[in-house]
This record gives sequence, C-alpha cells and structure tokens, in this order.
Amino acid sequence: MARKHILHMLTPLKHMSPFDVNMGLDAGFDAVVPYVDVSLNEVTGLVQDAIFSRPPDAGVDTGIFIAGKDASLALDMFDAARRAMVPPFQVSVFADPAGSFTTAAAMVAKVEKALEKKFERGLKDTRIAVFGATGVVGFC
Repeated sequence: MARKHILHMLTPLKHMSPFDVNMGLDAGFDAVVPYVDVSLNEVTGLVQDAIFSRPPDAGVDTGIFIAGKDASLALDMFDAARRAMVPPFQVSVFADPAGSFTTAAAMVAKVEKALEKKFERGLKDTRIAVFGATGVVGFC
C-alpha cells in the first residue's frame, strides 16, 4: 500500500479556513487534518506527534501548515515547529497566515516582471515603494 500524504494544519483561530483546507486537498494531500485553537506552547507537542508517528523517510509525505491571521504569531509558531524537529525525524513546515505570505510573494513577482519588461532591470539595487497595502498582507 502506498504511503499517504498528510498535511497537519495548525491555527490559533476557532476555525481553520475552508480556503486553506481546499488548497491542501487540491494540492494532492490524501488527508488534511485541521487543529484549531492551537496555542504557541502546543506546537512542539503536535509537531513531535506528527514526526515520531512515522518513519524518518516519511518526512517527505508529511507537512505542517501554520495558518491564522496574525503574521507575527504564525512566524513564532513556525519557529517552534522547526525547533521541534529531531533529525532524522523532520517534515516540511510552511506558514501563510490569511494568505499573506503567498500574496506578498506574488506581488513581488509581478513587480519584478514589470521592472524587467518596462525598465530592463531586476530587483537588485532597486528601491520600490508600495502604497495601499493593508492588513496581514501589508504587514509583509
């Protein structure tokens, strides 16, 4: 039997975002397991339960996703998850509170493409000001 691809989704919020659950399943995970109301001090235990319940080579088939709406807390949870790893028991960890990190990355990619097209230059040594960014995405 083929090993299952499992995504453990941690959020400090009351509910996991249906958007994030859909994205996890659409990305091809066999199981997407939400953990809600997760506090920072619970991250280590949850991550270690995930890594020690499978053999070390299953790390590529297991992921931890940090959700929520607070970018600072998500980064703290991300750091706690990474510190919980005990080599060779390691898995991928990704944080994207309210889609802010992926949205910010997409904006940077669009700016980079526009710079190349209109000015024939890249981001290196370029100063750019962005106006109008608000909320969690604006924080990035």
